[in-house]
Amino acid sequence: MAEPQQAIALVDKRPFFERALAHGVATGTISATVCAAIIADGAKGTVQVAEHFGTSHLQADLENARRRIVSLVSLYLDQSSDGDLARAAQSLQDNSFLFHSRSGNEMLKHLYALPDSTISGDMKSQSLTDFQDERTLVKPFTRTSYRKEHKRRQDISAVIAAAHWFCGELEVSVAALDFVPLEAIIRTALLMRLTGGGKAPSHREFAERITQLRAAHPAGGKLMIPKTLLDDVPTPHHAVAETVRRDIEKHDGAQILHPAAKLDALLSLIEARYFLRETDLDDIDSYAGFVSEAWRAATGGHDDPYSRLTLFMCLATGAKPKTSVTEADARSMIRKVRKHDFDSAAVADFIAQSAPFELKENLLALWQDEFLPEAQERLFDEDDTTLQRALMFLVDNLNVRLRKASAV
Repeated sequence: MAEPQQAIALVDKRPFFERALAHGVATGTISATVCAAIIADGAKGTVQVAEHFGTSHLQADLENARRRIVSLVSLYLDQSSDGDLARAAQSLQDNSFLFHSRSGNEMLKHLYALPDSTISGDMKSQSLTDFQDERTLVKPFTRTSYRKEHKRRQDISAVIAAAHWFCGELEVSVAALDFVPLEAIIRTALLMRLTGGGKAPSHREFAERITQLRAAHPAGGKLMIPKTLLDDVPTPHHAVAETVRRDIEKHDGAQILHPAAKLDALLSLIEARYFLRETDLDDIDSYAGFVSEAWRAATGGHDDPYSRLTLFMCLATGAKPKTSVTEADARSMIRKVRKHDFDSAAVADFIAQSAPFELKENLLALWQDEFLPEAQERLFDEDDTTLQRALMFLVDNLNVRLRKASAV
């Protein structure tokens, strides 16, 4: 029985320059004169490279420099010939050794100049010299690895360009993007388009847009973003926007429409992937109230001090919690307070159990420090037998709907 034949593949681990040179000499492509010139130029170039990275006086530095210059020449030859040894050998015959080393170095400089991160304003992790040091000695590029890294950086450039285009739509200055992941700009622009458009949202507005999406789609369903949403996006930015569109559908959509996800937990999970407009403390305050479901149910989304104090006054007098009361309700509250005093503990318990964590301290201060001391003085005024002055105090501090005839 005949033995099965096995093919043996030979792996040539020599630098591409050495393989191209050997091929050129063997085929007669590279002349003896050019070989002599390569040796002379190689010696001169090695000294120059050694001085660039340190010193040319130590044998170890010269040996490293030799490896560096061979890496540069190999990179250019491999890239320009697309790995074809015959074409590479012809290039060595037609162009000087130093031309090839300089060309390889220009390839590294070009690559280094491309952005390596989509974080706006992010500093490069290496200086140019350190980059050249690593990529000519420690981890020299092959044609494949160079092209892969070049493609990665080109893709980053495309994301940056697309994000800058969408900045105009969101009314965001490019100068305001320091240390912002630029994919977040594109993601935010698409979310705003999907929910009616507009500039970059505040925290509260973002929460409202997410709530709008959840209301418009069945829980546990799939978030669908029409491709027509990108019809006006310029061609150079369309592919990037399309990638982000699909990513929102696949990843964010499942989280947004998860039936068990509470709004506050959901927002803490996905907010970092979006760009939110910097706003004042009132917006943060409003946002915190909006995302707390118990608080939002009690306040009906009203986050002004008048609505909050009206709610607290209802709790403190045993009335049905509301953010707006009639004149008759207000007068009833005054009578209850005069008879039973304020149930301030009920207000404190409600704040502790239902208010957003970020607001608890401020809400207690609003009730206990700002409102209650003066309310105790005004509502217990024994000379105010008609309750008119007490009513005026509540009108000034709460949402009280007065009868026309009783307008104060």
